[in-house]
Amino acid sequence: MVVLEVESADDWETVVSGCFVPLRCAGFEPYFQGRMEHTGLDERVSVALVTTSGTSADRTESLAHHAHSDDLHLSLQRSSSGTVAAGGGSAAVRPGSVSIYATDRPYYLDYSPPGQQQLIVQVSRASLGLPRMMVEDAMRRLALPSGWRAPAARNLFSYVDALPDGATAEVGDTVRDLAAVMIRSSFGEGSSVPRTSRGLRHAVQEYLRTNATVAGLDMDAVAREHFVSRRRLYQVFEMVGLSPASVLRAERLRIAERLLRDAPDRTIEWVAYEAGFSDLTTFTRAFRRVHGVTPRDWRRGIRDGRDRAA
Repeated sequence: MVVLEVESADDWETVVSGCFVPLRCAGFEPYFQGRMEHTGLDERVSVALVTTSGTSADRTESLAHHAHSDDLHLSLQRSSSGTVAAGGGSAAVRPGSVSIYATDRPYYLDYSPPGQQQLIVQVSRASLGLPRMMVEDAMRRLALPSGWRAPAARNLFSYVDALPDGATAEVGDTVRDLAAVMIRSSFGEGSSVPRTSRGLRHAVQEYLRTNATVAGLDMDAVAREHFVSRRRLYQVFEMVGLSPASVLRAERLRIAERLLRDAPDRTIEWVAYEAGFSDLTTFTRAFRRVHGVTPRDWRRGIRDGRDRAA
C-alpha cells in the first residue's frame, strides 16, 4: 500500500492523477487536506481509500480521449455527499451510494462538501468478463440502485476495505470476481455467486454475519442460498482451516458478548436466543469452550471490574 498525504491543490492533483488517471482538480476548501491509500493488486485492478476536506475533479474530453486503458471506477461513498456526472447524466451520492463510471470517457466529480471519503476499485472493463452492453448500461445509470444495501456491493467493498496482506494475483482475481458479481446482480441477471474460492468464502462470511441471529440457520440452507453443494461450501472454508459452522458460531458468540455487556438486566437465556443459539445449553457450552467460564461468570467479572473502577 502507498499512503500519500498533501495539503495543497497542486500536490493533490498530482497524487490523484498518478494513482488513477490524469484529472483537473478544483474547488478546494481553504485549508485543504487530502489522503490517498492506494494498493495496486495487478495491472488491471487497484483499490484506494480517498479522504479529502472537499474538492472537485474533472476528467475532460481531451484527457479522456488520450486514455490508455478501459478502466471502470466503482466508488463507494463512505462519508459526506456529492454528485457524479458522465455521459450527459448525473447522480447524487451520499453515504452508502455506489457509483460506476469509465475513465476513458469524460466525467465530473463534485465532492466539494467537507468530510469526503470514497472507497474506490479501479478495474479493467475487459477483465470482468461481462457482456459489453451490461457494462454500458451500468455506466449509463451511474449509480447502483440499492447502493451499499445490495449484498453483492457489501461483499465487494467489505472485502477491499480489509484486504489481506500482500497484493497477490489471487487477491486481484477475487476483487474482479466480486466486482463482476456486483454489476451482474444489479440487473438481476446471471449467477450472483462468486466463481473464486476466496470470493465465495467472503460472500458466505458476510451472509453469516448478517443472518447470525436467524433461528435455525443451518449449513444446508446457507449452501442453497449460494447455489452450491454442502461439500463445496465446506471445501472453501477448509482451505483456510475453518468451517462455515465455526464462523457462524464465532459471530453468534461475538453478539452474545455484546449483549452480556450492554444488557446487564437481561437473563442469560434471553442473550442466548437473541444471539441466535437454539438453546441455553448449547450457548453455555460454546461460550465456556472459548472463554473458559460460563456466560454468567463472564458477565459477573465485567460487573465486578466496573465496580472496582468506580
